[in-house]
Amino acid sequence: MKKLKDSRYISRSTKDSFFIEEKKKRPIVPLVIIGVILTLLIVFAVVGLRYGAKPVVSRAVVKSEQLPASFDGFKILQISDLHGAEYGDRQADLKKMLAKLDYDLVLFTGDYAGRQEDVEYFIRDLAACIREGVPMYYILGDCDYKPENVSKNSDKWKMCIIPPEKTAVMEYFEDCGVKFVYPAQKITNEAGDSIYLTGIKYEKELMNKLDFDQDNDFSICVTHKPINYNVTRHLKDVNKRMITEIDYDLCISGHTLGGQYRLPVFGALFSEDEGWFPQEKSLKGLSVDDAGRYNYISGGLGVESGFRFFSHPEVSIIELRHVEKEAA
Repeated sequence: MKKLKDSRYISRSTKDSFFIEEKKKRPIVPLVIIGVILTLLIVFAVVGLRYGAKPVVSRAVVKSEQLPASFDGFKILQISDLHGAEYGDRQADLKKMLAKLDYDLVLFTGDYAGRQEDVEYFIRDLAACIREGVPMYYILGDCDYKPENVSKNSDKWKMCIIPPEKTAVMEYFEDCGVKFVYPAQKITNEAGDSIYLTGIKYEKELMNKLDFDQDNDFSICVTHKPINYNVTRHLKDVNKRMITEIDYDLCISGHTLGGQYRLPVFGALFSEDEGWFPQEKSLKGLSVDDAGRYNYISGGLGVESGFRFFSHPEVSIIELRHVEKEAA
C-alpha cells in the first residue's frame, strides 16, 4: 500500500486568522507618527506666519538726568521700514491702531514704499494716520534714495542719508507737513525747555544758531541703520582737534526688520549685517552702552523681500523720563 504524503488541511477559520495576522504587521504606527509630525509642522508654520502678519506696539522707557523735567513722560511714536506694506485700505487698520496710542511726536525712520510709482500716495496715507497737530519728522532709508556714487555697503551712509537736493520722497513728506530731521531740529515745549533731534554730523554754525550744547542738552540721534561701533572710542578719534560728530543721549533707528526670520526661544536666525544667530540688542529693542547712551532699534512694519516668521511687525512708543542727578 502506497504511503500517503503528509498533508495539512487549513480550515477557513485558520485562513482568516492567517490574513488577520498579516494585516496587523502593516506599518500603521510609523504612518501615524509621520502624520502627527507633518500636522505639527503645518501648525508651526501657520502660527509663525500669523505672527509676521499681526502688527504690535513695542514700548521702551529712556531715563536721563539731562532730560528737562518738563519733558518727563514725553512720548515718541516711531514708524519704520514699511517697504510698501499695507494694513487695510489706505492704511485704515494702521490708522485705527495708532488712534489708540498716546504720543507727542512722530519719527518716520526710513524705507517707506515698495513701488516707486506709489510713493506719493503711500506717504500721504501714512501721514494721514497721525493725529492732527502732532509734530512729525522723517529721515530717508537706503531704499528711499540710492545715488550711483555711494556703495551699497557703506554703513556710515546708510545711517544718515542726506541727498544734495530734495528728492520726490522728501517733497511728498514736506507737502504733508513732515520735517526732515537733518542736520538738526530743536523741539521746544510750552515751558520753554528744549530737546534736539540730530544726525551724526556736528555743524557748528547751525548748532550755535539752535543754541545746542551737546554736553548739557538732551539730544536724540536719528539714524536709519543702527550705530554698530563703539561710540566712545570713535568720538575720541574723530573729535581730537574739533567737534565733527555729535555725542548723543539716545539713538533711534530701524533698518534691521528685527530679524524677520525667528524661532521661539532661539530668536533671530540671520541678519544681513550681523550674520547667523545675531545678538538681540543689534536687531531690536532698547540697549545701553558703557557710557550710558541709549540705543533703540525698531523692528519695523514690512519686509524688503520674503516674509516675517515669528517676527511681529511693530510700531514703537519711546517714553522719555527725567531723573534727578544723584548728590555728589
